[in-house]
Amino acid sequence: MLTWLILPVESVLTRAEVDAIVQKYDPKAVVPAHYFLNGFTSPVSGLESADEWVKDQEKVRHADVRRLDSADLTLNAAELRGSHHRVYYFGNHFEKK
Repeated sequence: MLTWLILPVESVLTRAEVDAIVQKYDPKAVVPAHYFLNGFTSPVSGLESADEWVKDQEKVRHADVRRLDSADLTLNAAELRGSHHRVYYFGNHFEKK
């Protein structure tokens, strides 16, 4: 079992492809990536928001979704103990450097 998996959702991989990868590798945590961020991503990028994918994980798959309130995430073994496909979602948080 993988500890965590970062996957491009909605625009890069289809939901079926993401589901197949998650089932194959069975991670403790999933972090959606490569999605549209308001104020950061250009609409011509073709990227879509990950909001609907996250809602689907929460409502249909009953995933433990953690909506983060910043652009930082630190994972440790104690926090992930007992988790299964927990979703960590940055939402529209990003840092401009």
